[in-house]
Amino acid sequence: MRKAPELAEARPELIAWGGDASADLLCWDASDEEPGRWPVLVYNRDDGLWRRYDCGMVQFLVRVLRGGFDECPLGDLSLWGRESAVFLNRDEEERMWEAGLDPWTGEPDPYAGMFGP
Repeated sequence: MRKAPELAEARPELIAWGGDASADLLCWDASDEEPGRWPVLVYNRDDGLWRRYDCGMVQFLVRVLRGGFDECPLGDLSLWGRESAVFLNRDEEERMWEAGLDPWTGEPDPYAGMFGP
C-alpha cells in the first residue's frame, strides 16, 4: 500500500464507506476507539496514493462540495465545488425519469420517451 509521507508509519484499521466514479476508495481510519475521532482516508486511483483528511465523513463531503481543500481529494471532479448535492434513492430516480424529468436537475428531460417505455 503506497501512502503519502505523513502516513508512512501508520497502520490504519480501514472501514470503507464510499467510492466515486473514478474508483477512488473512501474510508475511515478506525484505529481510535472513539468513532467521533476517525479521520477519512482516501485512496486516489489517479496517483495510487492513500491520503489522510483529519475530519469526519460529513465534514469531508461538505468540504468536497464547497471546494474547501487545497485541491480535490478525488479523481472524479463531478462533486468538486458544487455547493450542494442531491440524494435520490433508486425508486425516486426512476419515478422522475418516468415523469419525463431529469432527476439530477429537476428540469424536463429532453430525451424523455425517445428510447423506450
